[in-house]
Amino acid sequence: MESDHIIHRCTWTNFFWVALLCFMVSPSSSHALFGGKIKSFSADQVMISSGGKVMSTSKLYITPDAFRMDGLPMGGQGGVTRNLSILGFKKLNKQYIYNHDKKLFFESQLDEDGMLEKMRSYENVDSENVLGKEKVSGYKCVKKEVTTTMTIMGTKITSTEILWQSDKFEFPLRIQMEEGQLMEFRNIDTGKPSKKLFRRPTGYKKVNNIMAVMGMDFAAMAREKGESDNEGQQAAPEDISDVDVEEMMATMKQAMGENADPEQMAQIHQITAQAMNLAKQINMDKGAANGLWKIIPKRPGDKIGSEMKSPNVYTVTMGTNASLKQVFTFYEQRLKPKGWKDGGMYIQDGQGTFSMMKGQQRLLIASADNPGMEGTYKLFYYLKLTGPV
Repeated sequence: MESDHIIHRCTWTNFFWVALLCFMVSPSSSHALFGGKIKSFSADQVMISSGGKVMSTSKLYITPDAFRMDGLPMGGQGGVTRNLSILGFKKLNKQYIYNHDKKLFFESQLDEDGMLEKMRSYENVDSENVLGKEKVSGYKCVKKEVTTTMTIMGTKITSTEILWQSDKFEFPLRIQMEEGQLMEFRNIDTGKPSKKLFRRPTGYKKVNNIMAVMGMDFAAMAREKGESDNEGQQAAPEDISDVDVEEMMATMKQAMGENADPEQMAQIHQITAQAMNLAKQINMDKGAANGLWKIIPKRPGDKIGSEMKSPNVYTVTMGTNASLKQVFTFYEQRLKPKGWKDGGMYIQDGQGTFSMMKGQQRLLIASADNPGMEGTYKLFYYLKLTGPV
């Protein structure tokens, strides 16, 4: 059915751009969000070109349970920073992106471990060479050259960067990339940010496309182009293999205009190609998660809304007439006798998360939005199993 094709295409678009956004945000941000010796602070995150020009400045507000970023850095010689805010709430497992110009917002799950897997870790490096000591933003730092290999969407990438690490923070205060660009934290205030900063704005329209909320809806652009070229007869591609990476990059460059930085575009092009390769390994058809039920039990009476199998990951969204507590208790009681360990449970106002671990496998269960299921359900939740499967 045509409606099924539309849902399929939208899901692919959302998955692809969510993955890409992880790489557009600074790699050290994940360390700043959760953990560190200084638990709460605010700071300017400044991106500097290899020529010493400030490309963008974003404002960060961090607490142990929440974070906020005002201004999403998009690079470019003009130093563009989009008028966006990102709000994340650890206990609620939610992240929101707000476009203040268009009055739009996008909501997604905030999986701390999943995010950390996608970001670069500086705790385990291939090699490390101490270059000396310098101050950054008033803090004494050890300057190091480190070579790190990280796995992004199944692909190993090795890079050498220079870090300025303070013993007051768990993340570097300055990073110099291989191409010469700098990310630096300035104007650090270790006072606890006001609670008002973490209130969700009202009067914004919800969208289900991460690029739409950023002001670059490539799906809409593709539809418009097809209608223009073939008088409305050309449909958007239904399969990820039909997507033209070069055409997508050209569209992105056109959308960014004079702010399209050549070095950044080259990096995004590489990431795009890698994301496409991973996307081809993903199965979202009916029955894609059948293997999941061989590892964990399926709760009787609950219905599958959506399912996805990617390398070493199963993700399933379920509809149920039970409470979230009942769902969590079911898996706790069934899996503990099989050697699974409790990773922590949190419930507030009907939303929450619960995790369990066994060896290299980790199961995350969390409240979710309606994935488009027909029928009457009390709530929706998703199961995400990562590790050797």
